[in-house]
Amino acid sequence: MSKMLESIKKINFKKYLVFFIYFFAIVIASIVIDQVTKVVAMNSLVLGEPVTFIPNFIEFTLVYNKGAAFGMGDDALWIRIIFVLLSWLVAVGLLIYVGYLIYKDKKINPFFGVCLALILGGDVGNLIDRTFFFDRGVVDFISVQSWLPGFGIFNIADSCLVVGILLLLVYLIYDEYKSSKEDKTHKEAVKKIEETEKKESQEETKVNE
Repeated sequence: MSKMLESIKKINFKKYLVFFIYFFAIVIASIVIDQVTKVVAMNSLVLGEPVTFIPNFIEFTLVYNKGAAFGMGDDALWIRIIFVLLSWLVAVGLLIYVGYLIYKDKKINPFFGVCLALILGGDVGNLIDRTFFFDRGVVDFISVQSWLPGFGIFNIADSCLVVGILLLLVYLIYDEYKSSKEDKTHKEAVKKIEETEKKESQEETKVNE
């Protein structure tokens, strides 16, 4: 325990100042915008009655979702409890992971940090509804069913989650491609050095003969 405290004291938090600013700014902004828009939706919309926002594109339809994101899932009590626990696990897990990266003094790519912030903000936005308004459920109000029939009604938190996950996938794919390319370049460089050394060794042998 004492070693861990000593390690924490050695962390250069100034190095992560910019990360803290944009990370928590995105998280807090996502949560605030999500919760404010939900309150506005509940006070401005009639339950289940669609209101056109952009013709043939976006409608506002207030629903209370007791399942998963985008209106998916059952409203059975045990399923709802699982979603609550999963939301908490994601939130706590992400914070622990970020703390681990800082504790290990890892360099955090800004794009990667934005992805994590969007996912955390979106998760907490719905976590608040699922935990503190359990009987009511999650407030959903954005609908694109006019051009995408069957697509669930969602909210800002769902949007943050989806965008964050998609961007994270893009980042991971790019990072894997970049790593494989660098590894290939490194192997080629090593091979070239070995060939050069072998050639020089052969020339040196010939001279000695």
